[in-house]
Amino acid sequence: MKYKIKEVLSNGYVMGEALKLKIKNDEPEFVSEEFELIKLNHSIQRTSHELNDIKRNNPDLADFLETERLIAVDPILKKGVVAKIEEGYSAEEALEFVMNKYIKNLANSKSDYLRERTNDINDVRDRLLSNMIQRTKFSDDDKYILVIDNLYPSLLIQRRNSIVGVIAKNGGYTSHSAILCRSFEIPYVIADIECESDDTIIIDTRFNEIDVNPSQADELEFDGENSKRIINSKIAILHNSEYEFMANVSNSFEVLKAAEYNYDSIGLYRTEMLFMNSDRPCTFLEQYSIYSEAVKMMNGKPITFRTFDIGDDKIIEYLKADKKGINNYITNPEIFEAQVSAIMKANTYGNSRIMFPMIYSNSEFEYLRDWVIKIARRNDYQVPLIGMMLETKEALEHINDFVKTDFISIGTNDLSMELYGISRLEFSNFNNYIDDLVLSLKPVVEFAKKTDKSLSVCGEVASIKEVALKFYEIGIRKLSITPTLINVLNMSYDEFVNK
Repeated sequence: MKYKIKEVLSNGYVMGEALKLKIKNDEPEFVSEEFELIKLNHSIQRTSHELNDIKRNNPDLADFLETERLIAVDPILKKGVVAKIEEGYSAEEALEFVMNKYIKNLANSKSDYLRERTNDINDVRDRLLSNMIQRTKFSDDDKYILVIDNLYPSLLIQRRNSIVGVIAKNGGYTSHSAILCRSFEIPYVIADIECESDDTIIIDTRFNEIDVNPSQADELEFDGENSKRIINSKIAILHNSEYEFMANVSNSFEVLKAAEYNYDSIGLYRTEMLFMNSDRPCTFLEQYSIYSEAVKMMNGKPITFRTFDIGDDKIIEYLKADKKGINNYITNPEIFEAQVSAIMKANTYGNSRIMFPMIYSNSEFEYLRDWVIKIARRNDYQVPLIGMMLETKEALEHINDFVKTDFISIGTNDLSMELYGISRLEFSNFNNYIDDLVLSLKPVVEFAKKTDKSLSVCGEVASIKEVALKFYEIGIRKLSITPTLINVLNMSYDEFVNK
């Protein structure tokens, strides 16, 4: 039976056996309050250990996991569940009641940040429930196409070596799960299908199609050895001096991918990932070693290091930071100085750049810029190009104030949330706002042209051909996306210059 794909979140052409995953308890029972409390405590402990284990094995992805672990062990959450158990609810019923109430409240919040957190709580709820009902575990040798209502980052990270494809009922293009699937080269699609576990499934995003229990002829036609090549063939970047194709990276593996695909530069190195899996700050020497390796791998091509972007959903116990922005650095001056010193010392080719996130005003930018310059002069380092991510409404409205920036990178994910209240999970709604966003960015393009500043777009929306074309049309010639999406940049560029 063939089904049409509603939305492609990560391209691919794969065949495998289905694994349907749905959290439910098919055997309701009445048991003692004492036993329900034991189940709850066991589930919380097991969930915390699981998330810590996943985090240790995936240090570069720790920011997706620590927030969820903190939710799972939250004493206020536990107190609410215990109260429902004392009223006569089972542990499963109590947990669903309390967490669904949290989810509903967040979904109705006026805060974009809080609304986006509903996905994290859904993930934690399902993991806690899974550990309560002892769902069947699967061997690391299993390979399957996951069929699920919602794909959560922790599940994907934990099972990345077993999952060859994902079919979900819900999801967004800029969600963490989608970004991870594209990074791991796992096809991820939104579709409604009828299947059972162990059914054979083919996902083929070339034709927007899913085939459940395909014919023998279709199975024979599938070429497993060349399936990734068919979708993600390694085509060299179509270089042009007026255009720059940039990669977003979080670790050395992704830097290697950017070099392998011959990207012009790295538009965003998310340095906070280095801090997420440690109980102490990364030292100057540790960071210098990592940044030096990245600089060498890119062999002189520019690399933009974003200073650690901690706060909101990225909480680290040893850092005094509860909100992203300049206060991260003012309240953690030694850590800030160690980081920018390591970046500048690693600047072997003179092509490294420093970028500040979540800037609200020019005074904030100049304060941080002057601080970096003082550190450079104190240590006899070359002062690198210093820029900012444009991702706040305030900075957009006062863009002409930022005359001392060397470059500007537009963070479309956070800026869209600020302007339109669109979270990563609601990306399908983005189509209603793209034209307005492009219009609002025209003054930024004019400012960059007038002041001769480098201007780029850094966000997953730039990996959609139709959106990339709109950025080209208003004069933005630099796009920064996940390294494995090289072909999207090639296609958008080719269509624009040859139309």
